[in-house]
Amino acid sequence: MQVLALIGAAFVVYWLLTHLGFVLGLLFAFAKFIVLALGALVLLGFVMQRFFGKTETQNEDARQETPEDPIDEPSAERTWFEVLGVSEFASPEDIKRAYRDLIRQYHPDKVGAMGEKIRELAMRETQIINAAFQEARLSRGF
Repeated sequence: MQVLALIGAAFVVYWLLTHLGFVLGLLFAFAKFIVLALGALVLLGFVMQRFFGKTETQNEDARQETPEDPIDEPSAERTWFEVLGVSEFASPEDIKRAYRDLIRQYHPDKVGAMGEKIRELAMRETQIINAAFQEARLSRGF
């Protein structure tokens, strides 16, 4: 297996060396367009910031005034079907599928190696999802 990997790596290096002139030629041929596109993106960013956004210092001041931590935000009261992301009249199979997908995404075991705050957030989300699923089961009778 390692021999195949070495042969593959050698082939890639050989191909790059033999085609380097072609690749660099393409880059140089389109360099003007690449620079123009990057310049247009920078200009668009300045225009968007000028008309629609705040300056960088205003954003920093706002962040310093109101420190926001997504973990400390109170969760809004949502209905079970909003939490699970299904219709109020969804079938039991759809509700179960949505529940399994959300639990798979937010389960605390998935983020066990990450920081304590992330584990706490995952734990809270899992509790909210479990409560919503139980409410759905009780209200829909399955």
